Amino acid sequence: MSHAAQVRGDTRRPHAPARHPATSRASIGWPLALAVLYGCWGATLQRDAGPITWRNVLFGIGSGLVVGVVAFVLHKAMTRAIPQPVRAAVWGVFAGAVFGYLYSLSGASILRSIFLGLVLGLVVLVSVFYRYHTKE
Repeated sequence: MSHAAQVRGDTRRPHAPARHPATSRASIGWPLALAVLYGCWGATLQRDAGPITWRNVLFGIGSGLVVGVVAFVLHKAMTRAIPQPVRAAVWGVFAGAVFGYLYSLSGASILRSIFLGLVLGLVVLVSVFYRYHTKE
């Protein structure tokens, strides 16, 4: 039983739970990457092969910031107390809305933007529901 003995000078409890910071690098990393990609894509679509202007840059920064913050808040707010289908639906609506909006900036018709947003939203809903159902 020597493996269970406490080492002299070690003041930790033997089975103390590990403490994780409220916001780890991983929980900040993917919304930040999403924000940068979304902002760059939005600024490029709004530019429409013209010169780069401050309006394009500000649009990219603003839209990226909004999407990144919303993704981070959704990720932190979605607890296991909320049922799996509701969480999956929220992620599906979020993904469909942000993609549909960006696709509408490309000059496509509004009906095509809505259709592609719905398709992507349904794909995300099914994917996230499957992940929640198999991992929890």
